Amino acid sequence: MTYVVDLEAFHGPMDLLLYLIEKDEINIYDIPIARISDQYISHLQGNDVSDLDNLGDFLLMASYLLNLKSRMLLPRPTVEESTDEADEIDPREELVQRLLNYKHYKEAAATLGMIHEGEMARIFYRNTADEILGPEVIVNDLGSLLKAYRSLLRQLTEEEPSYEIRLEDISVEDKMEEIMSRLAENTGEMVFQDLFLGVRYRRETYALFLALLELLRLQRVVARQSAVFGDIMIYLRGEQHVDER
Repeated sequence: MTYVVDLEAFHGPMDLLLYLIEKDEINIYDIPIARISDQYISHLQGNDVSDLDNLGDFLLMASYLLNLKSRMLLPRPTVEESTDEADEIDPREELVQRLLNYKHYKEAAATLGMIHEGEMARIFYRNTADEILGPEVIVNDLGSLLKAYRSLLRQLTEEEPSYEIRLEDISVEDKMEEIMSRLAENTGEMVFQDLFLGVRYRRETYALFLALLELLRLQRVVARQSAVFGDIMIYLRGEQHVDER
């Protein structure tokens, strides 16, 4: 089932929302990013979705939307402050290019998926997951990760104030390196929830979660759970951290 954004100002697919914002038919200031993200997580849980790539696509586009909103909220320089105001790039122009790239990526992925459907899945599960890591691996069990992530969001005691604008970008690439470094410092393993210790802003949790999904997709880390309600453990991918268990 396709995810549909449901807001007072808009009802429809995420791609259409981004397009309308770019065309100035939807006011960027009216879009509550956190509510969209919460709706999407509920959608995934309700439909038992287990596709990491689809979630990654959504979080990527949501991060673009959040970045766009932050930049649009920043005060514009006055004529006295900048003589090159006419040459300034509207943040929405960047979004247009990102949307085009996103569309091309989706089309290419769909084509490759039709070509390799079934074959690549058999190779992956037979040669890596089942033989090397065993039945407890949850690399593609998105439902378990989503439940843990949503529970973690509810536990945040201090959310980012709506009036505060963070000028610095939160880089997913930086968060990927942060996760890898923290795992290395903790003998190659961490409890899922511990990855988010000290995080105060919801936006940062999105970046961390997206970074974790990307590391899982790249097979640089492994997620596993020994019991249905047990802790989800994150391991550096490597025989020294997996074969011992």
